[in-house]
Amino acid sequence: MYLFRVVYYSRNAVKKLGLPFSAEIRAIMSSCARHNTPAGLTGALVFNEQYFAQILEGSRNEVSKALWRIGADRRHEDMVIMEAEAVPCRRFENWSLGYVGHSEDMDALYLKFGITVGFDPARMTAASLVGFVSELVRLGGGVRHLSGGVAQPALRMPGRVTADDGVGSVAN
Repeated sequence: MYLFRVVYYSRNAVKKLGLPFSAEIRAIMSSCARHNTPAGLTGALVFNEQYFAQILEGSRNEVSKALWRIGADRRHEDMVIMEAEAVPCRRFENWSLGYVGHSEDMDALYLKFGITVGFDPARMTAASLVGFVSELVRLGGGVRHLSGGVAQPALRMPGRVTADDGVGSVAN
């Protein structure tokens, strides 16, 4: 298989549309499990009230199909593709979703990979976004892993914001 990775971010339009934030995140998580796992896609989606950022890995054909589907989703707008390239191996073994909020530890992570306190992918390079998300997944802070389409509990780390904090549960 020809392995391909796409890195993009978009503006979160959930609140602008007047939709309930936690319910829409649950719906997004369900959609990821329904579409990505069977298609052999791995990666991660991180979000806050302003942005979604996602890394998709898989066959070029399946990544392209996913991007078309995602691009039609009205819950986000102004998609910016930061990078699209063939890669020698996967960086992400599963599918992960995480809320990126504010805490002292998270702000230190933002500064390590970006140039601001707070999550702003518009001010990051593709490499720094991939590094940030990889580190977030590695640490387990604010991340739920989907394995075989089933949401696994997020690991709670001291001082970390999880998807349960402030947005309700994102478990199915």
